[in-house]
Amino acid sequence: MTVRYVFEGAPVVDGLLGTPLSAREVEVLQLVAEGYSNGEAGRELGLSAFTIKAHLARIGRRLGSGDRAHLVALAMRTRTIS
Repeated sequence: MTVRYVFEGAPVVDGLLGTPLSAREVEVLQLVAEGYSNGEAGRELGLSAFTIKAHLARIGRRLGSGDRAHLVALAMRTRTIS
């Protein structure tokens, strides 16, 4: 997967192209990046651990990875999360 910058400040991951992550998906990835488990992230956001798992699965399908660490790395590389 490659990262391209279409215009300054607008990173695009080739797997997404026009399908940016939702605000909730970004929140989930940020919490995962901070080391939260699915259950902890769910409690923080008022969701179930299963819902967090579903968000991560959907993000993984869109980015082409099922690995949490890889998802976080991609999101950080594209400055989607900090």
